[in-house]
Amino acid sequence: MRKYSIIIFFTATLLLALLPLTAFSAEDPNPDPGFQIVPDCGGGPCGLCDIFLLISNIFNFIAFKLAPPIAGFLFVLAGGLFLISGGSQTRISQAKKIFINTIFGLAIIYIGWLIVDGLIMSVGKSIGNEFKW
Repeated sequence: MRKYSIIIFFTATLLLALLPLTAFSAEDPNPDPGFQIVPDCGGGPCGLCDIFLLISNIFNFIAFKLAPPIAGFLFVLAGGLFLISGGSQTRISQAKKIFINTIFGLAIIYIGWLIVDGLIMSVGKSIGNEFKW
């Protein structure tokens, strides 16, 4: 019986963790310009500004669309593991390890995003009229 309750618990947790992803699929009538940036590159062939835009879009997607749901799932997984540990020190330490590693992972992702975004902004604005935010 305990085996089935654990399976049901983790299935329900997974479904609830994936629920916010449905909000990302809805069309937003007022899109946030911070994520879909279209610089004025002159409308010609791809240039240097398009490379900066590609790198910026990749980092924005990872930092703001991919990392939060994965981190939320890992927090729920660690919390569930902590709840069903039954006093087992190995499971409790494993849950704490998941919590700490998730926090460190998020910190690394957002610090990396700050560094890359700062470099793109400084280099992108220094090349003149070709790249505008």
